[in-house]
Amino acid sequence: MSKISLSLFGIVIATIFSMTRFKLGTLTIDSNNNTLDVSANLIVTPKQDKVFEGWLVQADGSNYKLSLGVIEVSNLKFSENMVNPYTYIQFIITEEPNGDADPNAVGTYGELNYSLLLGNN
Repeated sequence: MSKISLSLFGIVIATIFSMTRFKLGTLTIDSNNNTLDVSANLIVTPKQDKVFEGWLVQADGSNYKLSLGVIEVSNLKFSENMVNPYTYIQFIITEEPNGDADPNAVGTYGELNYSLLLGNN
């Protein structure tokens, strides 16, 4: 088994839980320089006529959420060059209406505060 270093410049691999503490799946976050790679694999499915959407939440208290897109067939892959990917400290999942045109997140279905794993709380 390989050892994983949890740091801002390493890889975070964690379990995502629902708001009621049921396991939803796994999350991998890899930040390398100004590139952020996020991968989520869920073991749950949304309700009929709903979709899951992944979001990153900023650390500055503004509650700004960056949509990573709809989680297709229980998987989300996101890779983006960012000026400062380290401003995001939390990954959340929302359950949205299918075809939702509203760019805002609805209530949180599951979350992971990965700054706690990095020691940045």
